[in-house]
Amino acid sequence: MSAYPHREEIVLDGRRRTSLARVGVASDSRYIAETLEDGSVLLTPAVLIEKWELAALTNPEIRSALDAALTTSRDQLVSRGSFAGYAD
Repeated sequence: MSAYPHREEIVLDGRRRTSLARVGVASDSRYIAETLEDGSVLLTPAVLIEKWELAALTNPEIRSALDAALTTSRDQLVSRGSFAGYAD
């Protein structure tokens, strides 16, 4: 188990690149990099979402419908029968 915060010197190569593996960062990760006034660089984990997903998540009507669907208990679900007849 690692302790936080984890501090490690990171050295840039001639092309100003480095590896974050030394500080335990997983591979294939995305980050938002923010340079602060004092020169510190803050990396915040980020994810990529599609435009339609952003639109759905920022639309109050759609969010309300999603919240309702996610909080519906199993006994509140309505059976629509089998859709096997529609399969190819």
